[in-house]
Amino acid sequence: MAKKKASRLNENEKRGKKKGIENTEAWQAADWRYTGMLAQDMVPLLGSPLAGQERIDFLNEILSDCPEYYPALLESGYRSIKDGKDETAREFIDKGLQSLRTHFTKEDLLDTYYQLCEILEKHLRFEMAIEYYNQLLEIATDKADVHDSISCYYVYLGELDKAVASQRRALKLSPSNHRFHCNMGWIEMVRGDLDAAKSALERSLKLDRTDEITINNYRAYELMRDNDHLKDWEAYLLRGTDHKKLEGLEDDDEEYEREVRHYNRDRIEAFKFDLMRNLHYTQARKYDILFTLNYIMNFIWDLHTATFFYDNISAVSEHFAPIMHSFIFKTSDIDKEILNDVYTAVLEFYRFLTRRKVVSGYKRLENRMKKLKPELIEKMLRYNEIRHNDEYSEDEKDKIREELFGDSYFFPFL
Repeated sequence: MAKKKASRLNENEKRGKKKGIENTEAWQAADWRYTGMLAQDMVPLLGSPLAGQERIDFLNEILSDCPEYYPALLESGYRSIKDGKDETAREFIDKGLQSLRTHFTKEDLLDTYYQLCEILEKHLRFEMAIEYYNQLLEIATDKADVHDSISCYYVYLGELDKAVASQRRALKLSPSNHRFHCNMGWIEMVRGDLDAAKSALERSLKLDRTDEITINNYRAYELMRDNDHLKDWEAYLLRGTDHKKLEGLEDDDEEYEREVRHYNRDRIEAFKFDLMRNLHYTQARKYDILFTLNYIMNFIWDLHTATFFYDNISAVSEHFAPIMHSFIFKTSDIDKEILNDVYTAVLEFYRFLTRRKVVSGYKRLENRMKKLKPELIEKMLRYNEIRHNDEYSEDEKDKIREELFGDSYFFPFL
């Protein structure tokens, strides 16, 4: 890393640019402290990794001595995003980008913009990602790829006309890019224009007949075309289970599981689209709900002795107590906040599926979950008291586990 920075500095000197901040005492001290913190993250033997407020305070100390140290500025921004402090995040990020713009190469700045937008996308900050991608357009050499990314974000925001316009700009700049035609086909399926979707997907296949995403999207188009009930992308994602196809895969466990996982991913994706339009939650809360939903549904999948369809609300309702017993047992840092997040995620997911008439029995699930909650909180608090307490022997802990959870904390049961 040091060698790379040195060569960059030499290149800038040759260009006659005044960009020597990396040689200042303040920068080198900040860099030494920050890289030491990262080493601690990777090798805990060097000390416990800094986390939470302790890490934030450490980053602030670095920035107090070197306000333009962009790695600490950007990390502070990313951590503020995670905490739901978007305006604070924007201040840190803008200062970090300005430092890069002033003192470093265009390539460094470009790389940071792409990394930034990937992080914003992961945390569902699509509007903010669009803002920074628009800044990136001013310096990017591959502007078509930027327009392509922006169009995807507009889809999640429900601004489909803007998505189409952005995708057309990508195609105007790069008309022979099969991926851009494929993405245009997807956008047209989202808004229910199947004729336009067909044309775009066929152009993509003409350019590359081996691309797996385009092939899968064309199969989705054909299914939508042949089914009067599948008029847009959400309807496709919530399509009924093809039991006949699954019966034909019963002798192939791997393929059967892959097909079930496909259905499950599509249910989650449909929920994500709806969640992004839910004005009741902040963007940070939406991320928490989606993250928790994926986590708890994967957890339930792993508890099953057979495949688990996420829309099997009856199984979740019937077995919610042993599911949560196992979850409490296996989640070492569980607290009331995590438990409440699980409740919110599960109820929002099945409320959505109920509104879309995919499942029935929501009230039964809700009532059962509410009835169980005080008992689950009590068991969680009791187990947390002894979980990491060395004053209890393992035999004593086993007895308490059995009292609290029975056999469900250990054995698969679904």
